[in-house]
Amino acid sequence: MSPGARKRITIDEIAKEAFVSRSVVSRVLNDRPNVSPEARLRVLDVIKRYDFRPDSKARGLATDRTKEICTIIPRRTDGVLATGYWPLVLLGIAERSAHRGYFQTMSTISSPSEAEFMERIVSESRFDGFVLVRREVTRVIAAAIVERDVPAVLIGHDPEFDSLSSVDVDNRKGAKAATKHLVDLGHERIGLILGPEQLLETTDRKAGYLEVLESNNIQVREELITPGDYTSASGYHVFKGWLESGHRPTAVFCTSDVMAFGVLRALYESGLSVPGDVAVVGFDDLPAASYSVPPLTTVHQPIYDKGAAAADMLIDEIEERNPTILHARLRPDLVVRASCGGTPSGEE
Repeated sequence: MSPGARKRITIDEIAKEAFVSRSVVSRVLNDRPNVSPEARLRVLDVIKRYDFRPDSKARGLATDRTKEICTIIPRRTDGVLATGYWPLVLLGIAERSAHRGYFQTMSTISSPSEAEFMERIVSESRFDGFVLVRREVTRVIAAAIVERDVPAVLIGHDPEFDSLSSVDVDNRKGAKAATKHLVDLGHERIGLILGPEQLLETTDRKAGYLEVLESNNIQVREELITPGDYTSASGYHVFKGWLESGHRPTAVFCTSDVMAFGVLRALYESGLSVPGDVAVVGFDDLPAASYSVPPLTTVHQPIYDKGAAAADMLIDEIEERNPTILHARLRPDLVVRASCGGTPSGEE
């Protein structure tokens, strides 16, 4: 390769050869922080090998941004966008991004077999950064993002990728509030319907439930702790299974509103009253929760705010306003309605 050819290497080619994103090359060329030592050395090595000498125009190109971010969500068979939860998250991301001058697009991923495609999206640097939703996504794509030093924020938390900033609700605190409310109402046989077992939020919500039972010297009944999958069908079938096995609880804490709606249907079909025979509490406070029959007591989490906060954190990282790793935890609040038999919270 001639010397002249070496000097014609582009910013994108440097990024590809150094196995980093365009934004990392930008930060190295402009001597900015928030670049790992390993990535900086790889970029400098390519620059040296190709005798790349950026002029002012090249430096300007290096700092260009597409002003576009990508949100990657898990694709599951439960109709992930049909629950009411995800549209609120995505709306928060989209509206906050637009407010700050960025366009937000969405992609889904369901299995490791799609990792090669997603890694190509990351390496081609079409997007300035990524919002990753839940552990199902990080397990497929986060390693490639971390390796290339691409700006990214996780909604949820994955302890294997603590180098990524994240935003979530305090799941343990929310579960404690729900369980304590039922205990304060006199319940001891409190069923727990969990979300997918691979999610850290499931572990945290179970831990909050157990902590309240143990601190009140209430027997933990393993037969009343059952995983679901965040669908109404799973809530319905779990409760029907309890009835058929003779393990009817006096109260149920569902770790999502959608599963609680399934429990309400199962109770209705079984001729049991709510909350007279069984009290029900959910988690999320979806818009539909106040319109179920009876209206659902639930743990309110700021779903829209999770999306908005993730967008802010990501754009701050893209624009180098936030060089540190942040793990934001939003506050949950218990909203008491008729399904538990307690005194309703004041609602507009």
